[in-house]
Amino acid sequence: MICFAAPPALVQSAPAETPLQQGQKALWAGRPLEARRLLEAWLDTHPDDADALVASGFAALRLDRVNDASQRFQRALRRTPGYVDAAYGLGLCLLRQGRAPEARTQLEAALAKDPTRADVKEALAQAKVLAPDPPPPLAPLVRPARLQLPARIQGPRFEIRDAKGAWRPFFIKGMNLGAALPGKYPSQFPDKATYAGWLAEMAELGVNTLRVYTVHPPGFYEALAEFNAKAAKPIWLIHGVWTELPPEDDFRDEGWWSEWRAEMRKVVDLLHGRADVPRAPGHASGAYRADVSKWTLAIILGREWEPFSVEAYNARHPGLADHTGKFVSVKQGHATEVFMTVAMDYFLNYEFETYHAQRPMAYTNWPTLDPLTHPTEATKEEEFAWRQKLGLPSGKGKVHEYDNDGLGLDMEKVDALPPCQAGLFASYHAYPYYPDFINLDPGYSKRMDGAQPDNYAAYLRDLVKHHRKHPVVISEFGVPSSRLVAHWQVQGMTHGGQTEREQGEQDAHLFRTIHATGCAGGILFAWIDEWFKKNWLVIDFETPLDRKPLWYNVQDAEENYGLITYQPGAPGPAIRVDGNSGDWAKVPEYLAGPDLKLKVLADEGWLHLGLFFKGAPPDWTKEGFAVGVDTHGADLGDHRLPWGLGLRSQAGLEFMVRLQGPQSAVYTDAPYDLFTHRLDRPYRSVDNEEGTFVMPMTESNRPRIGRDGTRFPAHRQEIGWLRRGTQDRSDPAFDSRAEWLEGPTDAGWQFLEARIPWGLLNVTDPSSHRVVRDTTPPGDEVGTVVTEGFRLCLVRFRTDGPAPLVPVGSLPSAQNGVIPAPPRFTWPGWEQPTFHRARKQSFDLVKACLRSLPD
Repeated sequence: MICFAAPPALVQSAPAETPLQQGQKALWAGRPLEARRLLEAWLDTHPDDADALVASGFAALRLDRVNDASQRFQRALRRTPGYVDAAYGLGLCLLRQGRAPEARTQLEAALAKDPTRADVKEALAQAKVLAPDPPPPLAPLVRPARLQLPARIQGPRFEIRDAKGAWRPFFIKGMNLGAALPGKYPSQFPDKATYAGWLAEMAELGVNTLRVYTVHPPGFYEALAEFNAKAAKPIWLIHGVWTELPPEDDFRDEGWWSEWRAEMRKVVDLLHGRADVPRAPGHASGAYRADVSKWTLAIILGREWEPFSVEAYNARHPGLADHTGKFVSVKQGHATEVFMTVAMDYFLNYEFETYHAQRPMAYTNWPTLDPLTHPTEATKEEEFAWRQKLGLPSGKGKVHEYDNDGLGLDMEKVDALPPCQAGLFASYHAYPYYPDFINLDPGYSKRMDGAQPDNYAAYLRDLVKHHRKHPVVISEFGVPSSRLVAHWQVQGMTHGGQTEREQGEQDAHLFRTIHATGCAGGILFAWIDEWFKKNWLVIDFETPLDRKPLWYNVQDAEENYGLITYQPGAPGPAIRVDGNSGDWAKVPEYLAGPDLKLKVLADEGWLHLGLFFKGAPPDWTKEGFAVGVDTHGADLGDHRLPWGLGLRSQAGLEFMVRLQGPQSAVYTDAPYDLFTHRLDRPYRSVDNEEGTFVMPMTESNRPRIGRDGTRFPAHRQEIGWLRRGTQDRSDPAFDSRAEWLEGPTDAGWQFLEARIPWGLLNVTDPSSHRVVRDTTPPGDEVGTVVTEGFRLCLVRFRTDGPAPLVPVGSLPSAQNGVIPAPPRFTWPGWEQPTFHRARKQSFDLVKACLRSLPD
């Protein structure tokens, strides 16, 4: 639904709306306080109106007045038994009140009345997780007499048994599974049917191994067991045992260590189908009866351990030590290496003693804590010292990253003892673009064997060369198809900035590189795009963070690693950038004149602009358009349009969108530009008439100084440029990065459509209408305000060579060189996003690659 307040001259006479209708509209538009006021006024004279009671109940629910909402839904049900919306609302209240069994009963009754309601189905699925059916009893445990060994390490590789029971080599062609759908956090899991569908698609892709980081609901393991029972080639499972960092970085903290040991036992038990896991906030729960142990290839303990935590623990327990457990031992390990050995031994011992089973084991590592030395990667203290020598500002307090070569975790110090028949391996999350030493080490940039330089391949060769005892598995790698580059890479395998096709080509190249460099396998990150994820480059401008799952940020690299994309709109996009105007027919005109019209639509990912104009197809060398955008406070922003247009705007503008062939781009009013003021906050729009709009930028890689004093420059990108192309997946010219396209419409009109990512407009949460506006003085977190709505103006111009642009028309129509304040454009807020899914172009490219690699 799109709403804007028309100026008085445009208002047409219409029947007056009742407070009930006005309240319902305010509720749909995401204004619960206004809705509550209007609905209360109606209920004062219509106390038995069930529709008003239900609407006011939802308004109260959005305001977190759960008890009040519950009473209103109950009143509506007493007056109109069987009212589905009332039963649904009451079920939501009961869930919020922690009364899941009652919520389940209420929602089951609502769904019985209307089986088509997807929202009721979703709430009922949540209630069933919280109030499941009683679990079937566990059969008595019988420990097998013979060791259960589904996989083992043999030299530099994994081995599994073939159909005749003989051991054969196995190369891991893996996929990392994060399962958070749009609107969900990682602890809000999908249903069994979704898992089953994903497994079938992974098999089609050619994946032979699936990795999960933490415990999933029983439906995941049931789906895996059912799939593998029928599959010609099973999908193996690598399971993680997740943990947060210990309090005060003390791995010997008894409470924390006790909880992690309990998590290890839980993982072992559920893999064998023998766990009843009680409900706990943020965790999967239920009755685990599917035994997937025979398809569980390996275990990876822990997380990407932060170097500051390892350093702090080692400082508590200085020196090197030996430790010998029952299954593994470590020689001359520092305190954290000894602890990791103890943790692996605990897991191995529990599974062996309880189920007489083993499987290969590793702990999580990454290049930041690899055991190699990298001359280009100075620690912060080393870099500060060089800055002092070179007479540069120290930069202390302004470098917000880890020491990426200060210390390491070395699996080579660990040995598998004779009882550990499964063996050990080294697990690394290794991407081609981070840390910087992968790009900057001169040894990694040299040509090898006559081939082109490949820094990532050179780094992997070093890793494999170091690990002589244990095979190396690259348990995370990949590139995302995001709009922004979060980290530069010398051969173009950057942290974002790829099209879907480029993503597939580079993921395939990385898979082949992992195989060619002698690794035992690779596990691609990731299966799906997840909206809740956040990246360092944009996280400060995605507030409030607890609402991040509700909207899609195409700019954010972390959100866009998947081979399956989830994009705004259901059952498809509301607006598809494809040069066809048909999907704009349902969008009302925002501004209109005899020869020029502007339509605007907002969704979970973009602000969409539809420009309609009379005349011949545009010649971008001679003409173009400028759209001014006031995002908040009509008195704030720049009142002078740029580029010599010679126009003023009554509403202050924070942004200008230029739409003119290859010059198409978004520009920011200089005082409000985030990059300009990154070291000089606050970020605030200010009233001005400078007419200076700048190209927004980011810095993906900061300037560095190596250990020998070598200086490495920063890498910066201009991010305002808008890319021409089509988003029609059926078109051979499909471009996932396309953002605008022109095309003909009817009756002599032409049109142009563009989509602007919310982040380019300094919108931090479109679902709650928040935009950047720092406090003064600024706090630690970037400040925001709720916008009262956007105001947009449109200028059509021609170009006469190098001369300033010449306006030939505007909306609203300029009067004496001044564009009057346009009406507000507002959009409904939302608490649940709409979305649809699609396979990216990268899917088939990775599929072809996996077919070419051996199992």
